[in-house]
Amino acid sequence: MTDDPWTPIRRMTLAGVVLLELLVAFEQIAVATAMPTAARQLDGLAIYPVAFAVPLAAAVLAMVVAGPWADSSGPRLVILTGVALFVAGLLVAGSAQSMTMLVLGRTVQSVGGGFDAVALYVLIAMAFPDELRPRVFMATSAAWVAPSLFGPPLAGFLATSVSWRWVFFVGAAFAIPGMTLLLPAMNRQPAIRRAPEVSASVRRRFVVATGAAMGAVALSLAADRPAAVTAALVVVGLVLLAVAVPRLVPHGTLRGRPGIPSVVATRAMLGSAFVGAEVFLPLMLTRQHGMDATAAGLVLTVGAVSWSCAAWFAGRRTAHGQQRRLARIGLLLLTTGIAGAVSAAWPGTPSWILYAAWLVGGGGIGLAYSPLTVLLMSMSPSAEQGRNASSLQTAEMLTTSVVLAVSAVVFGGLTPHSHIAAFAGGLALAAVAAALGIVMSRRLAPPPADRASNRSPTDAVAAV
Repeated sequence: MTDDPWTPIRRMTLAGVVLLELLVAFEQIAVATAMPTAARQLDGLAIYPVAFAVPLAAAVLAMVVAGPWADSSGPRLVILTGVALFVAGLLVAGSAQSMTMLVLGRTVQSVGGGFDAVALYVLIAMAFPDELRPRVFMATSAAWVAPSLFGPPLAGFLATSVSWRWVFFVGAAFAIPGMTLLLPAMNRQPAIRRAPEVSASVRRRFVVATGAAMGAVALSLAADRPAAVTAALVVVGLVLLAVAVPRLVPHGTLRGRPGIPSVVATRAMLGSAFVGAEVFLPLMLTRQHGMDATAAGLVLTVGAVSWSCAAWFAGRRTAHGQQRRLARIGLLLLTTGIAGAVSAAWPGTPSWILYAAWLVGGGGIGLAYSPLTVLLMSMSPSAEQGRNASSLQTAEMLTTSVVLAVSAVVFGGLTPHSHIAAFAGGLALAAVAAALGIVMSRRLAPPPADRASNRSPTDAVAAV
């Protein structure tokens, strides 16, 4: 009889990772629901976009720093720091007496979340053998389903019947138990000696990441501005991102070079396409089909449940060849789902078509999302897992911010002329991102030399 690979420590680690993912997911979804109420009470509607743009930029900076930090000293200190900042930020935001204080709290929270997002990937790679990782990443993906189902109504109830502040306090209450479950696994990881060149590399990457974050903020603030201001912000944002992004991701990512670069590029397209489409769906159902908010929000529930079921299926396929095929199939399904959703921009289209389309789209990202993470970690040398995980999530976040920002500009520009064109235009950008992901996914396998030598690519990460 073989030993059970699911040791008690691994089970505790899985529980802790899932709990922290649940909290991050709940905070992201719930805060979006409660933020309008908070902004009105704090007289902060004038800087409402800043409450989202600045934390996004802070998370990018944190992810860039977290990768080399986890590689050089292990994930333990990064996770502990991340949870401490996450809790502190939630407490500051929940206690805010002004919109500025709320933005500050959300920024600190986002820094902590950025640290944990990267370091948890490194901990999973260290604590679980290769054959268990697909199920672990499946579980982290599925952890977003419950917040998608219950986050908005719970946040709405707290904001209207209790206080919006409890949206932040609830997350702070459960973060420490999640971290406690991770302590046994973190304490078992070997100490890592800091390489002498790490500090200089981190400083350079931080400077570059600052430019990328400023570019993301500029794009996020471009919508609903006078035409000249919008054009200036878009140009500045795109220039900063064009200069910075190639220095933050593996060399060859923009070209979809085989192996790690293609995995990072594919994941960036996948995540940005899904989010870029989903933000329009409830609004399209309310404006174009006259549904109330509850009925329109069900489309997100359909997508979340479909994602979870597909992720469960993907988590039971452990061979790397299977994971590459799942990623490609998932992107095809996501593209099909977005294309089907475009038809709902016309008021005469039966609304059930949109629900069916997002059933397909949610299944698509569920099939592809976790396998891409598994492929990345399996190709990454242990000394580069943190940096590659950082690149994966940084690329996805920055690409998503670009897609959302450009979609907002397109949607705002077309809305006065045609609601149909506005919704179709916003969804078309998401479809383009998904189609690019299909192209990138054709090169997910490592280069032949790396396969022949059975090693991870040594030139996967660009020197910055």
